[in-house]
Amino acid sequence: GALFLARSNWRLAPFLFLFLYPPLYISSGGWMAGQRDIVATGFLLVASLLALPGWRREGLAMAGAGAAIAMAILIRPTFLSFLAGLALLELLPLTLHHARRSGRGTRLLRLCMGFGAVIGTVIIAGVLLGNIDDFYAQSVEFALSVYAGDPPQDWRDTLHLLFLRSWHWIAALALLGAAAWLWRDRAGFALFLLLGIMATSALSFIVQNMAFAYHLGGVLPVMALFVAAAFETLLRVRQQTNGATRLFTTAVLLLAALITLAGTGKKLLSLSDGGKMLIAGEIAPGDGYGLSEGERREIVALVREGSTSSDTVAVYGTHYDLPFRAQRLPPYRYFTPAAELVHPGFAHYDAWLAEIDDGLSARPPAFVIVDRRFIAGAPEQPVPAMRDRVILSRLIDHIDVGHAVAFVNENLVVYRALR
Repeated sequence: GALFLARSNWRLAPFLFLFLYPPLYISSGGWMAGQRDIVATGFLLVASLLALPGWRREGLAMAGAGAAIAMAILIRPTFLSFLAGLALLELLPLTLHHARRSGRGTRLLRLCMGFGAVIGTVIIAGVLLGNIDDFYAQSVEFALSVYAGDPPQDWRDTLHLLFLRSWHWIAALALLGAAAWLWRDRAGFALFLLLGIMATSALSFIVQNMAFAYHLGGVLPVMALFVAAAFETLLRVRQQTNGATRLFTTAVLLLAALITLAGTGKKLLSLSDGGKMLIAGEIAPGDGYGLSEGERREIVALVREGSTSSDTVAVYGTHYDLPFRAQRLPPYRYFTPAAELVHPGFAHYDAWLAEIDDGLSARPPAFVIVDRRFIAGAPEQPVPAMRDRVILSRLIDHIDVGHAVAFVNENLVVYRALR
């Protein structure tokens, strides 16, 4: 992001961005900072940087831009629209800070070559590994069947939460920065690249049809870039004017600085207690999801001591870190609650359930870890709280045959197989 600003002829903004974005990123929360959208946006920013004209080896830079877009798409397939958008911007008569060293057609060809090289390599690897069919079934067919219909959340509530409550001051200053960039460059290539990233995030949010806030995570780094540009613009205007205009600009600059410091400080302050405990080794990054770090270590030790490296551990919920830390594999692949969204009309419904049944019988788990939100009754006699969940029902039936409670708290139950 800072390099992009520098290549776009901003002087102070790159340094402001380096100080502003990290605290905004780490305070955005695990569901935002740890999800694919904001990570994939980093690759789009790299692609945008390399797509700016004027690099000494422009052909190599454009190939790198195509490769970066491909990587973003492999992380978040709904970002594919950015490739088409970049090709369109390349053909438009936009303002450039550096002249192109090669023709538009050559630049587009190199862009496509870089994109095709990465995608082609992945396809060849998939063919050699034999998992192209699985990739298509899980990433395309399953996604299309799940994302159809009404979203689980109201998109208006999501936008209100993000832009009017959580990011309100960031959004306001970003609008000022975008306007300042437009005033400086008019129809600037660099500006439209950033607007293209925001449009890509918005389109991805719409296409995914889930209305989850983190699906708009790619907007945050772009807004931070605009905020940095806003501050540099205010400083320049203040230096170049005098009288009432200078006084007004100074007041706006001070107000923006105060809002930024207060907003960023408030976000960081919300993490202070957890940060102190994390440094002291008293908390894990996943604390707050029903387990303390001490309980996590207890369960991991329990699993390691009560099983061998060839045994499996089944998880129902989101505590995937426990078998990972214990170095145990699952008995079947479809172990996230999202897999419960399969329905009889799904093309691979019977095959997926058959794989789960086979895993429970051929590779019976030595331990079963279940989030108590999904079960009812006493831990010793659990019943599915959500009876229409076919995977959960199978797991409960398996627990009923030869398992005992090894760990329990108000949020989680760990069952050990009796051998």
